[in-house]
Amino acid sequence: MRKFVISDIHGNYDGMMKLFQFAKFDPLKDQLVVMGDMINRGSQSGEVLREIKRLHETYENVYATIGNHEEMMLWYLDQKSDMWAHFGGKECAASINDVFKKEGVSQAVEWVKSLPLYMEDNQFIYAHAGMLSLKDRNKRSNLWLKKKELYTLNPQLFLAHFNGKVLIHGHTPTCFAIYDGARLNIDLGASVMKNGRLGLIELEQKVVYSYHFAEDRVAMENIKDLAHQMN
Repeated sequence: MRKFVISDIHGNYDGMMKLFQFAKFDPLKDQLVVMGDMINRGSQSGEVLREIKRLHETYENVYATIGNHEEMMLWYLDQKSDMWAHFGGKECAASINDVFKKEGVSQAVEWVKSLPLYMEDNQFIYAHAGMLSLKDRNKRSNLWLKKKELYTLNPQLFLAHFNGKVLIHGHTPTCFAIYDGARLNIDLGASVMKNGRLGLIELEQKVVYSYHFAEDRVAMENIKDLAHQMN
């Protein structure tokens, strides 16, 4: 079974689907983890949410976790914060309403509410912005974890907090998918960085499928393995 992971899609449905097609992702045979921030910034938040919800509810090896942008949406709907409005909330809401229609919006929101903070398999731990240790895995503040905090410990010490499993995260935009021996950042800056891309990672092959928006094309590259370079 191939293992795929994607994060920080940010409403880029067309790019996401082209990545799935290029990588020949098969939900009947492959595992897929979607690590939050499916919405906002891009114009197709509703389409992304609908497709990931469909995959998650249909296939047992498709998983989804919540990101801070979904958290902002829930805060806004619960009248706890208007932060979402400053990150394209109005446009996102319009897209979700258009795709799900009146009767489906509440179901979509309930699905988002049900999403866990992290997912774990036999090799990896997946969390939107990461976490500092397994004992902290249920802290909602993890959704906002900063890179400086996440990368304080050296890789060997960090792995000890996770029973030797590598932590996969997004949230912090980077030019390349970077692996330091303990942590792998896969947020390629879609709809955030000037030349940001959307990345789909095939973990065991250490392959990055990246969608380039300006050229409307998918390319392949290897994960930047800093651990190997340092050995």
